[in-house]
Amino acid sequence: MGKVLILQNAPLFTAGSFEAELKRREIPYEYRKVYEGAKTLPAPDQAKHYSGVIALGGPLKLKVDRAEQVEWLNKELSFLRACLEAHLPVLGVGQGGNLLCQAQGGWVARAPQTEIGWITAEIYPDYSRNSVIYGDVEEKKIPVFCWYDTFNGFPPQGYWYVTSPNCRYQSTGINGNCYLFNFHPEVTEELVASWVKEYGGELPNKEYGAKLLEETKAHQEFALRLSRRIIHAFESFLK
Repeated sequence: MGKVLILQNAPLFTAGSFEAELKRREIPYEYRKVYEGAKTLPAPDQAKHYSGVIALGGPLKLKVDRAEQVEWLNKELSFLRACLEAHLPVLGVGQGGNLLCQAQGGWVARAPQTEIGWITAEIYPDYSRNSVIYGDVEEKKIPVFCWYDTFNGFPPQGYWYVTSPNCRYQSTGINGNCYLFNFHPEVTEELVASWVKEYGGELPNKEYGAKLLEETKAHQEFALRLSRRIIHAFESFLK
C-alpha cells in the first residue's frame, strides 16, 4: 500500500481524529502544507503514486469559491481532478470538500449564513442505507461540527448522505470511493481549542468559544465513532 497524501490548507487545520485512526491502523501517510505555496504540491501526474488523498479545510478567510484566483488553490484543484481521473479514494473536508466538488464540475457558493459550531444534521435515507459510513448508524439525527461560510452543492453523478437546515448537502460522495463533508468529522477537543484561540475573531463573541469547547467535549465520543467509520470506509479503497 502506498502513502495517503494529506493536503493541509491552513496551519492549524490538521487531520485530527483521522490522523489518529490512520496511525492506529498503521496506514502510512504524509502531509503537504499546501498553504505555503503551489510548489509544495505534487504535480497532477504524481497522483497515481499515492494510495489515497485527504484534502482538509481551513478558516473562513480561505475563499475557495474564488480558488482560480489563488495560485496554490488552483493547483490543488488540478491535482484533485487528476485524483478523480485516476479513481483514487479521496476524503474532502470543509473547504477541501468544496475543492473536490469543484474538481468534478460541481458548484461552491457563499452560505446564506456563517455556520460555526455544533448543529443537528439528518442522515438522508435513500443513499445512506447502503453506505459503509452511515448505513448502520442508529441515530438518524446526528451532531456535526461546522466552521464555514462557503459550501459545496451536489457533485455531478454523486451520492447524498447527510443534510441540515442551512446546508442541504452536508455529506455527499463521488465515484463510490470519495467522500465530501461540509462539516468537520475529524474534529477533536484539541483542534477546536486551537481554532478558537487563533480564529476567535470569526466567532460572535468570546463566550461563544467557551460554548464550542463545552459542546465538543459532550459530542466527542460520537464524533470519534463517526471518524473511525469514515477511515474504515476509506481504507477499504486504498490501493
